[in-house]
Amino acid sequence: MNLTRFVFLFLTLLLLSCKKETQNSLHSIEVVDLNLNGDPIADFIEGHSREKSFGEAVNLSFFKNTTFFTTPAGTLSKNKNAIYCPTLLMAWEQIVKTYNKPIVVASNYPELEKLNGYKDYKGCLTENEYQTAVQIIVNTFEIKAAARFTKQLPFSEPMEVYREPFLFNNENVEAFYTLGGHGENRVNVLDYNSDNDFMVRLNPKDKRHEILLWMPTQKPQSLQQGIEQVIETIKTRGMFKPTLSEAWRYTFSEEDRLVIPKIYFNLKSNCPDLTDNRFTLKGQPEEYRIKEAYQRISFQLDEEGAVVESEAIIEAAALEEMPEEKIVPKKMFVNKPFMVLLKRRDSESPYLAVWIENTELLIKN
Repeated sequence: MNLTRFVFLFLTLLLLSCKKETQNSLHSIEVVDLNLNGDPIADFIEGHSREKSFGEAVNLSFFKNTTFFTTPAGTLSKNKNAIYCPTLLMAWEQIVKTYNKPIVVASNYPELEKLNGYKDYKGCLTENEYQTAVQIIVNTFEIKAAARFTKQLPFSEPMEVYREPFLFNNENVEAFYTLGGHGENRVNVLDYNSDNDFMVRLNPKDKRHEILLWMPTQKPQSLQQGIEQVIETIKTRGMFKPTLSEAWRYTFSEEDRLVIPKIYFNLKSNCPDLTDNRFTLKGQPEEYRIKEAYQRISFQLDEEGAVVESEAIIEAAALEEMPEEKIVPKKMFVNKPFMVLLKRRDSESPYLAVWIENTELLIKN
């Protein structure tokens, strides 16, 4: 089974002004000439990507019910999947640092305004878990910034392939499962109200990270609202000890079962919501324009675990009584809309968030 996930995001911004500005003091920036053989930023990406094995990505335009989110603040649409990864934000931050001046985005460019203003992604990964690079091309006043990371999260022991028919929204898809009785090694039940309303943590081998699955009865309004609900549940779960009558709800016992659909997608998009967006630097009249935007995201979750890889380039010119409640086995089938979060345990910000409402991102059976 191929565990590689690859996320590639590309954003190009072209400086409209022809006026050459005095360069500010820049951090870890390489100044190059147009005649330089090779492209340091392209090499940065290519050197990291040449081992990718997902092959050619499919254009997102062929997936009518899946959307890429620049930040998790976007509203979740009816019957649509949503995908967020912060690599683009990491790359944009390099542009901000390079100019060393506040970037101003008008309200009529809401997507770029969100990209420029969203800071909650910081801390989702430690500094040694992602990389950035910056390049200046002096002849054309262009600035390129790139960010990338790879995170492999295999399980200590693989789970099992689900051999029976599994329906997600009445469509048969491939799935994997695990039974209880493994202590807390595989699964933690963070919240359980019913077989149709629960939250679990899948424990990868790397205990600093976690894979969170939440299948609610009520859809959150946005990815951000969903993330906040998951984080609040984790905090609450860590602060109380359930009574004996409730303890079964938070235990993954031998008779319990968790079945999860396999997730696989390899998509790319030209990010039309960012194309031709404009911005300025505070106190300066020159204007910058987003000439082209490109985003590629690949991800797979199955019985062996999860891996996510992300790259981005931005170019700018410029005990108690006996239980009274009947204990019943939990049959947690993730067969209706749900959220997947990949995050560090010590962070409240995920480095991947996916809301799945239809089968476009699942493997058909």
